[in-house]
Amino acid sequence: MDVKTILENFHREKNIRQDVIDAIESDRELRVEFVNYFRNNNDREFVLHLLDKMTSIRKADANKLSGDSLMFACYILGFHNQVDDCIKIWDAKATDFDTYCYIDIQLVPFAGVEETISFLKQQNTDKAKKVLEHIEACHKAGDFDNLDEYYSKDNLPWWV
Repeated sequence: MDVKTILENFHREKNIRQDVIDAIESDRELRVEFVNYFRNNNDREFVLHLLDKMTSIRKADANKLSGDSLMFACYILGFHNQVDDCIKIWDAKATDFDTYCYIDIQLVPFAGVEETISFLKQQNTDKAKKVLEHIEACHKAGDFDNLDEYYSKDNLPWWV
């Protein structure tokens, strides 16, 4: 199983099969291949579907999907650099208590801290206000001081 085949199947079927989720969950080389692919290519439709599917699996049975896999999906979504996806990543983080604690807050402001704060200030939802408050507190605490390193091509997160 490789990225090209997985993407071709997704675009043909408009679905990500469980065996693909299982492969992503267990095969570090495949996750690295995805990271390398999405650093240079966009397929936001696939990644959004992947994150949605992983989140729904996690909600149904937390033991069937690791926090690492959710972080991985959030990370590759960030490569698409659409600031409004910060809410989608927050939703994945807030799936359950364990994911809230486990998923790095650095995944939320992938488009930049100031850009994310600006975007969230323009939103009129309670959720956006909550995310904004959390991001601003983390920013003041220095949690984003090394954000460039977090997404650096020279740095591959341990959970990939």
